[in-house]
Amino acid sequence: MKAIIKKYVMNFVWIFLFAFVALYFSLKGEFHLIMDTIRNAKVNWIIVAFIFMVAYNLLEGYALSIFGKLYNKAYSFRQGVVNSFCATFFNGITPFQSGGQFAQVYVFNKQGIQPSYSASILLMNFIVYQSIVVLYTLVIVLFKYSYYSKNFSEFFSLALIGFAINFVVIVGLFIGAKSRTLQSFFVNVVLRIGAKVRIVKDYETTAMKVERHLEDFRNELKVLQKNKNILITVSIINVLKLTVLYIVPYFCAKALSLDIAQLHVSEFIGITAFIYMITSFIPIPGASGGSEGTFVIMFGFLLGGVGAKSSMIVWRFVTYYLMLILGALVFALDPQINRKE
Repeated sequence: MKAIIKKYVMNFVWIFLFAFVALYFSLKGEFHLIMDTIRNAKVNWIIVAFIFMVAYNLLEGYALSIFGKLYNKAYSFRQGVVNSFCATFFNGITPFQSGGQFAQVYVFNKQGIQPSYSASILLMNFIVYQSIVVLYTLVIVLFKYSYYSKNFSEFFSLALIGFAINFVVIVGLFIGAKSRTLQSFFVNVVLRIGAKVRIVKDYETTAMKVERHLEDFRNELKVLQKNKNILITVSIINVLKLTVLYIVPYFCAKALSLDIAQLHVSEFIGITAFIYMITSFIPIPGASGGSEGTFVIMFGFLLGGVGAKSSMIVWRFVTYYLMLILGALVFALDPQINRKE
């Protein structure tokens, strides 16, 4: 227990350290201009941004409650929302958002869904979410490729790499789950080659894990195929969820009274989608440092230097720090999670 507490304390140290460094370089030389811009912010638009972030978690909770009812008819929307906020907190304080799913399994268990079923729920949720992320980003790339490649050439390339990795992962999982031949080729040929060149350390263990994960993926795909109404509903929820998340910088810019009259909301959505695509590979809790820097560089073209930096501070406060606090409060105060067995 002491080791776990120490680990989380160190994660918080890294979060604030990298956030401090990012803020230092963002505010350097323009501190007073940025502070004046933030000081005159319209609180009503910040509240709107906060409401949208709460809505994001409500939508995620709704999706979890739909999957939860497959294994526990009494599983409620409220329980799904609690689970979502807890995941937000633990994802935010662990590298690569790795702690969220472990916390969700714990919360599901407290809510009356045993770990084997909760693992199925999380895998189905991952399948739908990851598929929608790839499709959503693909639509943005197809319709806005020339615009983004021209104005954001360097970072657009990083976003395309991130998109390609996500695309390959989800397509590879689908094909591997559907094709036993491809699964056999990957396990018996690709992994063996990887072991020979010492990329794969333990061939037997890795092969067993790959086969187990593909089998789990295959089983949950069958569940989704049998419940097409659930699949369609959760897919729509995820489209709404991503749109709600990606539109928040627009409200942050409105709060700071920036000149965005000539800009379309879709431009904010597209750029924010690429920011999340890039920062998802930063191995620091909350992608601290990378998120701030990427936001400033990407939005600097639309909002100007001071505008982008000011918006970044408001955006980061609303989407990360406020949600971190809210998730921690939900986890600490929810009576069902904290009841004694």
